[in-house]
Amino acid sequence: MFESFPQDIRIGLRVLFKEKSFCFLAVLVLALGIGGATTQFTVVNATVLRGFSFPHPEQLMSVGLIDPQASAPNNNFGIGNIPTAQDYEDLRAAQQSFLQK
Repeated sequence: MFESFPQDIRIGLRVLFKEKSFCFLAVLVLALGIGGATTQFTVVNATVLRGFSFPHPEQLMSVGLIDPQASAPNNNFGIGNIPTAQDYEDLRAAQQSFLQK
């Protein structure tokens, strides 16, 4: 079995390089697959496995704005209600419930 392995590799490479378009497509698919898997692992490793690099991540808050004058479909968090930097400053100055460091 191991005696014919180098010969099998040579034959496989010869056939692979004989068809240039197939060789290019095979390398492209492998590169995309390896790149995608690496990206997924990097994201999962950074967020789930290691966690956030804050001293107390359980104390993080999400801030959203709700316009009481707007209709109900416009009051969904994450849809078009992202606070501006000035909104954050106004909320920070007016808040009385959160710890400031």
